[in-house]
This record gives sequence, structure tokens and C-alpha cells, in this order.
Amino acid sequence: MLLGPGDCAWGARLHPQKDDYFKFTLGEPMGTVGGAGAVYQLMPRSTPPLVAKLYNDKVLQLIKSDRKYAQRIIALAFHGNELSKSLPFATWPRRLIFSEKNPKDAQQALLGFSMERLVGTTSLIDLITQNNTRLKVTPDRTAFLCITLADQVARMHRHPWTFVFGDLSPNNVHISADLTQVRFIDTDGFQFDYNNGQYSFRLSGLTSGFKAPGSDAALLKSGRLTTTHDDFVLAILLFMLLMADKGMPIHPFQSGDTPEDVRIDKRQFPLSDTQQFPLPKPVIDAWNSLPQDLRTTFTRTFTGPTPVKASEWVVVLSNYRRCL
Repeated sequence: MLLGPGDCAWGARLHPQKDDYFKFTLGEPMGTVGGAGAVYQLMPRSTPPLVAKLYNDKVLQLIKSDRKYAQRIIALAFHGNELSKSLPFATWPRRLIFSEKNPKDAQQALLGFSMERLVGTTSLIDLITQNNTRLKVTPDRTAFLCITLADQVARMHRHPWTFVFGDLSPNNVHISADLTQVRFIDTDGFQFDYNNGQYSFRLSGLTSGFKAPGSDAALLKSGRLTTTHDDFVLAILLFMLLMADKGMPIHPFQSGDTPEDVRIDKRQFPLSDTQQFPLPKPVIDAWNSLPQDLRTTFTRTFTGPTPVKASEWVVVLSNYRRCL
């Protein structure tokens, strides 16, 4: 059963050369996590403040029965320090959380992991859609956030483990209060290859409206996607950020009653043919106010066979920012 407030658990970094176990007391829950479990505050308080992501019974059964499922979490936590140095913008697991100290079978005793608690951040979806969060957002700051987001996705792809974010929804991207940092969460759901490809780990799921064409079919077939999936979804987030800056926080595949996922799979980008896919004039005007280079890059990604890479977006967006 999932633990609750006041219960105790043991955290460890899994360095066998020393007694690295630390006793935590669970504080108040901070909400569910995509149906996988719940996040709790951890006591005693620390710097940085920590929370624990504890999996629900369904996921725990997977961990107990599927060694590979458990290994993905163990690998991330075991290498948490080096991951935090190479990709510091992601909230990596810090310590594994066990039901007992020094368990004889780590796989059976594993409950979840501790991670840094993001304080004072705003989810990207709120920054895009909520007017009260946009009070300090300027065109230059929007461009900076877009460049930072694209660069960080590119760095994940270049990492030796070839991380694929997968569920790159605006709920899993957070922005600091001063608009200078972009943080990624849900790292235990990333796809990656570990130990020179000896271990390969699948994605845990995607969010409707934030999928590349054919991604559902690919996941059903192999459970894995390529980095081009992230490149496509990155463009969706960049589009929404830039259009929000123009006062039109719209999804790029939103038109009429057709679900966005249907238009995505058919590569029907409404702004590439407004005669076939009617849109409100303010949306069209906002789109036309973007530089031609940006519009061409979006259209190439949304309608072509291969999306523009995250690293290419950094160049295009940097040129855009210099012209503001």
C-alpha cells in the first residue's frame, strides 16, 4: 500500500561503500502524478527542499515483477549526481525510497524516489494561457525562453544516453519566477539507453495534443520513439509561446471540431492553408506578424516528413531575438 503523511521510509543513493541510508518522514501530499502515484513533502526540511514521488500499487506491481522497469529508476538515481551536472535543468531522482533500511531485495522494497522540490515555478501551460502569469513576459523574454527550451531539448538528445523526453507536454515544463530558468520534470518517464546501449528503457506515456505523427502506433509496436518526436512537440510548445506573445495562445493544430491529434497525424497545419481550415482573423493576423523565417520553419516541421531539430531551432530563434 502507498504510504501516507507521518509514515517513515528510507532513502539511499546506493553507494555500497558506505552507510548511505537516510530516514525520511512523509509530510503532506502535493497531488497525484499522472496516475502513477503521489508526491509528498519530506521531513526533515533540507536545502534544496525535497519531495518524494511514491508510486501507486499498480506501478509498484510492475516494479516488483519487471526487473527492467525497476532498473530504469535505479539507474537514474545511481547516476543522479552526474546527470545533475550534465543536464542540470531536469529534476533527476536523488535517492531511492525503500520500505526498509538495507533491503535484501531492492527491487521488492522500492517505493519511489526523492527529488528537488521546485519552488515558485509556473508550469509552461499556465505561462502560456493565464494572463496573471504573463505580467512580466516581454517579447525578448519569450524569445529567451524559447531558445532555452530548444537548447535544453537538444542537450538531452546529445547526451550519451540519448534521452527522449516523450511526454513533452507544457505541464512537464516549468518556468522560474524570474523567467530565467526552464525546468523539466517527470524524468523517470524519459526514454534512454544506458551502459553503451546494454539497457534500453521505454517511454511511460504521452499527452493528447502533444504527440508527433505516428507516435501512438510506434509506441504500440516497440514502446520507443526517436528524438524526432521531441523535435515535433518542441515546435508545438514554441508556437504556443510565440503566439501567446501576440495575444493568441492557440495550439497550432486547433481548428474547428476536429481533435488536434487527428490533424497532427494527417499533418494538417491549419495556418498553412486557411482556405481549407478557417481560423479567426486575429489568429491569422498574429501568425502573419511573425517573421517569414519563423513561419517557414514551423510549416516545414508541421507539414513535412522530418521536423526541424531542436538544435536548428536555437539558431532560428536566436536570429529572431536579435531582430526584436
